[in-house]
Amino acid sequence: MWWKKTALVLANIGAINWGLVQLNWNIVDKLIGSWSAGTATVVYWLVALCGIYGLAKVFQE
Repeated sequence: MWWKKTALVLANIGAINWGLVQLNWNIVDKLIGSWSAGTATVVYWLVALCGIYGLAKVFQE
């Protein structure tokens, strides 16, 4: 199902971004930096929710 794969991809992007932030390079800000601040907040919330979903799937099986 497409939403499961999308959720896992977004969770992975969040994990990679978290690591890159330690190198002072925020990929999410680079990709959507020109958009409004509210849009960036929505993206971060979507990534967080996808991470929670992925974590729940790991412990469900």
